[in-house]
Amino acid sequence: MESKLFARTKRFQRSEGTTAGLPVAPASFFAMTLGLAETGNALRFAHDIWQVPRLLGELLELLALLSFIGWGGLYILKWIRHRSAALHEWRDPVQASFIALIPESLILLASAFLPYQAAFAHALFWTGSAANLGYAAMRFSRMWTIQRQPAQITPSLFLTYTASVLVNALIAGQMSYSTYGWMVFGIGALSWLILDSVLLQQLATGGLDAKTRNFMGIYMAPSAIVLVAYQVLSGQSSNFVTYALAGYALFLTVSLALSYPWLRQQEFAPGYWAYTFGIATVAQGFLLMARERSGAFAIVAAILLIGSLLLTLIVAAGTVRLFFGGKYFPPAPVPEKA
Repeated sequence: MESKLFARTKRFQRSEGTTAGLPVAPASFFAMTLGLAETGNALRFAHDIWQVPRLLGELLELLALLSFIGWGGLYILKWIRHRSAALHEWRDPVQASFIALIPESLILLASAFLPYQAAFAHALFWTGSAANLGYAAMRFSRMWTIQRQPAQITPSLFLTYTASVLVNALIAGQMSYSTYGWMVFGIGALSWLILDSVLLQQLATGGLDAKTRNFMGIYMAPSAIVLVAYQVLSGQSSNFVTYALAGYALFLTVSLALSYPWLRQQEFAPGYWAYTFGIATVAQGFLLMARERSGAFAIVAAILLIGSLLLTLIVAAGTVRLFFGGKYFPPAPVPEKA
């Protein structure tokens, strides 16, 4: 039976996927930008350590930029032409979490620009960082001012208060804003520890609707980002904290892989891009560790990197198939009356 969430969403939809020739894209589509950018970052790490061709990572960073421009344009158009649908997404307890992907995309693109246009990259970072924390604080205040139903407690909560904030901290460290980065890291890490128990309780007792199983890609993300962010901020890749974080990130990745039959009960959808971000970030974490200690860490890093690339290719192929099959975009909102 369809959840109330999807039933409510349908009030804003009709059978066609486009309006006046242009599709209407939800904020969740920015997951493609994150997946491409993070896989590109993993390849950049691999270039520094193993001399993997730099062009591969830069190509993915370029695709991430192009996807952001495309989804950004469609998202702005939705606010102009379908304001009621945009407001519905903004107010929805689940779908509003995906809006956090927009400033997070800006932060990751700042990292992509850093080797080429440092001044622009820093300006882009601070824009995304301020928007990220401002939106997170605003959404967090609603946790106790607006009642939430159990079915609305999903891993998407991690996007607003945890995953995006930890990416903020990671890139702050990369740009040498270490003090600021540690402060932001505290927000993201403590939010993760608090929210994880709540989410796991809901997953264990209430389950997750088949149509939102891709949210588990979001669930694995914080453990991976914490691993990378800690190493970038501390400069430590071979101490007990790193080992502990790496162990949990790998444990969660393997657990998610073992859940494959359950995850595949959801048909392929644009939301599958959520998986690409997490596995690429775990690969980065182990690549950083392999830089100081080879052997087993290098082997695990190689396996994760290959898995990340294969997953990104599979999801990209599925995306192309859905796009040309006319099934990629959700039904468009009913045009508003003048």
